[in-house]
Amino acid sequence: MHILISNDDGFRAAGIQELAEAMLPYGDVTIVAPDGPRSGFSGAITTTQPLRLKHRHTTGSLEVYSCEGTPVDCVKLALNTVFADTRPDLVLSGINHGSNEGICVSYSGTLGAAREGCIYGIPSLAVSLDDTAWHPDFTDSIDYTKKVVELMQQTKLPHQTMLSLNVPKDKPKGLKICPMTVGRFVEEFVNSQDGRGKEIHWMTGYQIPTDEADRGDWHYLREGWATLTPLQLDTTNHSYISELRSLATAGK
Repeated sequence: MHILISNDDGFRAAGIQELAEAMLPYGDVTIVAPDGPRSGFSGAITTTQPLRLKHRHTTGSLEVYSCEGTPVDCVKLALNTVFADTRPDLVLSGINHGSNEGICVSYSGTLGAAREGCIYGIPSLAVSLDDTAWHPDFTDSIDYTKKVVELMQQTKLPHQTMLSLNVPKDKPKGLKICPMTVGRFVEEFVNSQDGRGKEIHWMTGYQIPTDEADRGDWHYLREGWATLTPLQLDTTNHSYISELRSLATAGK
């Protein structure tokens, strides 16, 4: 295989470095990742300035590039330059320093990079560890990533579907295949003042599931399970289309 790896923590982050090393037995590995942290960039793309792609080094079967843009920029640019003639067999994003369960799927640059691979029709996996330390222990994350990569080699993902793997900080109890938990953030800002007495707001907060949310990745991750969730590009509420059409027709 030829594997493209990106992230939102930057090409120097320990998570992407260890992931790349672990993937070398599977084939050639190319890192194209931001030149610095880009957490929370979701699907953002750069449209107002040019992007620079910098070759950092080649070591055996590993090539490393950095990009000035967002995680999605990195994957887009890689697929249109480095992989202009031959598509990678797999796109991996991570290993993220911090979990990306629940509603974080909407905000995460890690998920954004994997989603871009999925948009191009390439099997894609986002990997996140529930530990925000700069040098956490990635042993379990690597082990579970290998299991999922091998699973992906045995089957073809459904059309427009990607996978998201979240691994707890401590030894996982096992792997739970589960849906994404619908949640929201609370206590999102700390209000303060700058040096001139002007009001400022620091983003913080934590995620909780909505009252009607079924058990999913948020719940299982907190119970000590690694979670694997299939996510799809089509976010249409198909079950509501007929009712909405009827309402629109009745209003004419």
